[in-house]
Amino acid sequence: MSFKASMAGFLARLCKADRNMAENLHNPPRNTGALDIVRFTKKVRVKNWDIRGFKGVTINGSYPGRGHILMLPGGAYSLEPGKHHRRIAERFAILDHMKVSVFQYPLCPEYTAVDVRIILMEAYERLVSEYPDDLFFLFGDSSGGGLALAFLQELRDRGGCPMPLRTAVVSPWLDISLTNPKIKIARKTEHILPVEELMETGKRYCGGLDIEDPFVSPIYGTMDGLGPVLMFSGEEEILTPDCELLTEKMEKVSGTEFVYRKAAGMCHDWILIPCRETDVTLDLIAGFFQEALEAE
Repeated sequence: MSFKASMAGFLARLCKADRNMAENLHNPPRNTGALDIVRFTKKVRVKNWDIRGFKGVTINGSYPGRGHILMLPGGAYSLEPGKHHRRIAERFAILDHMKVSVFQYPLCPEYTAVDVRIILMEAYERLVSEYPDDLFFLFGDSSGGGLALAFLQELRDRGGCPMPLRTAVVSPWLDISLTNPKIKIARKTEHILPVEELMETGKRYCGGLDIEDPFVSPIYGTMDGLGPVLMFSGEEEILTPDCELLTEKMEKVSGTEFVYRKAAGMCHDWILIPCRETDVTLDLIAGFFQEALEAE
């Protein structure tokens, strides 16, 4: 493990990151402005758009190809994207010559999954219509990763709209209830996510949906026909037991090519930390997407 990754874990414990997260979930900050056009590097072009007032940005660097990533940022379905989400989007745009659309879907507690289901579909349909020649990919971290896998099932079941070529998720929240018994063991090494507060947030996010509805807990859905999926989780996070459970489930599906990588010693959503392990993970995701583009 790199020095920066080790220090990030140490600081998370020292600064009681889970308590800070719990406070933010009780009173989520708003209008943080991480996706404001002036915050992006001048190396990318930025286009603002919105769906019923919910903000999206599409960025690209020099000589963009046909690849287009729809990025769903994490934050326990409650927190706005941060500067590190912006940095990741810029990285894909500049280094990999892909368009990246970051969408701030409706957030809890003001909205629920019922709203997200409608608005996210409208956002995707708009992008596909506006960029008809692009080849789309889906990428999400933490709750955004769970939402990506839920949305894949929604697209498959609804039909009429092209499926993303490939999907990559990091530390996805797969079961909103967090009732996997192995989570009790995983809590010993988790220093970022507060379990009780997440469970409360999850109930609010469900709205009128059952906690086992695949749109809020994609692990309970049917995983056939989702195309190639690449999933990462950290060895020291409470969401890994469900990632392992989903991996077992994927052994019995058809039409879904699934690859799971568990990162040794890594914390939840480590790609938000500037470190060597983050660079490696993002390189693997970019390569996973580029491989599909080369095959077209």
